[in-house]
Amino acid sequence: MIQLTDVTARTTRAPRIELGPVTFTLEAGGSYAFVGRPMDGVELLLAVLAGSVLPRKGSARVLGAVPTHRPSVAYAPFAPDLPGVLDVDDFLRLASSIRGEPALSADERLAVLGVASLAHRRIASLSFEESRTVALAEALSSRAELLLLAEPLATLDPRAVSRVAPAVKARQASGATVVVTTASREDAKALCGEWLRFDRGKLTLRTADEDEWSPLPGAHGARLFIRSEGARYLLAELAADPTIQTVRAEGVELVVTGRDPVVVATAVATAARRANAELDLLHFESGEGEP
Repeated sequence: MIQLTDVTARTTRAPRIELGPVTFTLEAGGSYAFVGRPMDGVELLLAVLAGSVLPRKGSARVLGAVPTHRPSVAYAPFAPDLPGVLDVDDFLRLASSIRGEPALSADERLAVLGVASLAHRRIASLSFEESRTVALAEALSSRAELLLLAEPLATLDPRAVSRVAPAVKARQASGATVVVTTASREDAKALCGEWLRFDRGKLTLRTADEDEWSPLPGAHGARLFIRSEGARYLLAELAADPTIQTVRAEGVELVVTGRDPVVVATAVATAARRANAELDLLHFESGEGEP
């Protein structure tokens, strides 16, 4: 069980993100999605549950204790800090040892996401997407009671994407409690049975009924205007993204449209990371997206 009472937290580095006060209880064995953007505090909240960030105020209890790093909790943050000097199979053996679990082969553990071929790679040689996939596979193939997964369907090795939802559901069926963060309502519905929506650090809705889940403000359409020297590389990345309606380049400027501003912003941030492109946000308009 997870119990938070009037919990507040904040980031110590830019951008400044404020969370709370937040109060809720999550029952053991459920699957829960914290829905919102990083600036809404969802990833900060996940770090609080993992014990990586201490609350400034309030009370937090996770599995009957103050949140801290322990074998019963598997935490896969959006940017995992894996030991680059190790091979992937050595890392997975070490993780099993720390958890006190039987040492399954790396191939078996990575197979949950279809990436067994990464087993003998040096972690330092992995791309960002591959590192995220390895960290996610470690969590999903563990016997942890609680899984805390940041954006588990975003920025992964392409082979893993279709396997995530079945793996999450299998872990819940085995008795684990699953908590994910996501900026996508569709991802939240695909992964979890209950959804908690956050806006600028506040819990604004909790429901398991899709009919109660009204659109986010401005979610009927959005248009994002960006300036970037790497515009042509961003264009290629965004053109392949099914969550984007249209994208066009005008010199070093891009105009990106979609139906949900949260999804549009997340897609642009992911594309920029992949293209190693600097972004200069011009402005964001809500309203009907382009046909």
